[in-house]
Amino acid sequence: MSVVTNNGLFVALSALLAVEKSSPYEEAKISSCGLDANDSLRDGLFICLSSDASGARAAIETAARNGAVAAVLPRALESEFVALAQDSAPTLCQTIFVDDPRDVYGRACHAFRGFPGRDMKLIGITGSAGKTSLSYVLGGVLAEAGLRLGLIGSLGVYDGHKLYPTTSTTPTPDRMAELLDRMANNGCDCVIIEASSVGLAEKRLAGLELDAVCLTNLRRDHLDFHGSVDQYRSAKMRIFSYLKPSGFAVCNKDDRVTEAAMHMIEHPLLTVGLQPTTCSVSGTPVELIGGEQTFYIVAGSDAAPIRAKIVGKEHIYNSLEAAALALAWKIDIKTIARGLERVESIPGRMERVDCGQPFAVYLDRANSPDSLASALDAMRAITRGSIYCVLCAPNDGDHSKRPLMARVAETNADFTVVTSGILAGTQTSEAFDDLRKGLVDEDAARFIEDRKDAIVWALSHASVDDAVLIVSQDVSSYDFNKDYFVPDRHFIKSWLSENLASAESYWFN
Repeated sequence: MSVVTNNGLFVALSALLAVEKSSPYEEAKISSCGLDANDSLRDGLFICLSSDASGARAAIETAARNGAVAAVLPRALESEFVALAQDSAPTLCQTIFVDDPRDVYGRACHAFRGFPGRDMKLIGITGSAGKTSLSYVLGGVLAEAGLRLGLIGSLGVYDGHKLYPTTSTTPTPDRMAELLDRMANNGCDCVIIEASSVGLAEKRLAGLELDAVCLTNLRRDHLDFHGSVDQYRSAKMRIFSYLKPSGFAVCNKDDRVTEAAMHMIEHPLLTVGLQPTTCSVSGTPVELIGGEQTFYIVAGSDAAPIRAKIVGKEHIYNSLEAAALALAWKIDIKTIARGLERVESIPGRMERVDCGQPFAVYLDRANSPDSLASALDAMRAITRGSIYCVLCAPNDGDHSKRPLMARVAETNADFTVVTSGILAGTQTSEAFDDLRKGLVDEDAARFIEDRKDAIVWALSHASVDDAVLIVSQDVSSYDFNKDYFVPDRHFIKSWLSENLASAESYWFN
């Protein structure tokens, strides 16, 4: 990992440790910071993440030879490290023990750039599902209110001028500081940051002070990384520790796990839910027709109807959380309504593909049993005919989700087509076997390994009033003839355009 520098200027070591409980240390001037002892760390601070005392000592000696004047390491190593030091020569730089060195690293990354996040309002969004959808919906509301936005999330980074691709939902602290610096220079008033459970566990928000936090829901996910449901949820709840003293939280009270955890939030709390409820902001579904739904948002004596082109109960919850935050920032409900309605689609989130075909086609990045069930519930509410679900394995290390997702598809769809995605974890024979284990009636499902062939099978079998849900984290297909990946939406539109005529009917037919 590259070294974070302060462009030749110095920051007092005490400024980087200002909010830390640390062992005694001597003041020093710091001009760089890094995680790799082998990097050049002239007048630098070495962040040691080792969990082994002898390994930490060796790394610190290397860092010192490369110019580090101080090193921080986990407090858990203090007694063992001190005992080890008594039997060997002293290290070449002072060592400081803190609860978690990652916190110091995050603060250093932002300090070296002058804490750019302090020039803007920062909103953190987390939850097991719905982070990206909520960020887009909230962005629509804040943009309608005249705020210039920055966005950091799984669909990319928008810096106030341009959208860039990203490799992770929540970037590392050095990258986060760089992005916020760019957004501040571009005149952004507000930045929406998606916080994944992995990002929170690795303290990637360290050094930030959030003005608001939205929690969509708490379920189970990424158990391969966190080890248990409790540790996963604990990582999610960590986001509230980054709130400013004046900050506030917005939570979905209808999510029972979230409701049970709300007592842990030590900041002002706004709640949302569907009527009947005693929440701060509530919603009332009115009508669901085709690819649109209408609902009311109610906040005290204020109410506004919303006509949305995104279907599903989860979209209503996201709209309610966006409205609650906007109301707290004194944005009037009419502006909120216009902002919600300006978001007509979200890539890969119940995204409708419409070429005039007599059946519905949706793309969704559902990567857990709960999110798949929500997507299929939304489809069932708007479908009079049969539902075809094209399913591939989630591309993460939590293989326990695979059979559960297959079972959800079998239970809630009329036809299940198991296929592969473009990402490595979705293409293995093990992935297919895990999905197969979740099926009660394996013979009732179709296994079509080629993704394009699987999509074509579903599209060609769907008829009037049916619906096709295509599920994948990558929502892309591989074109073997042209040797590149084609987004599913492009492939589907092309196929429908070529084959739609046979499905069209006229008054004289």
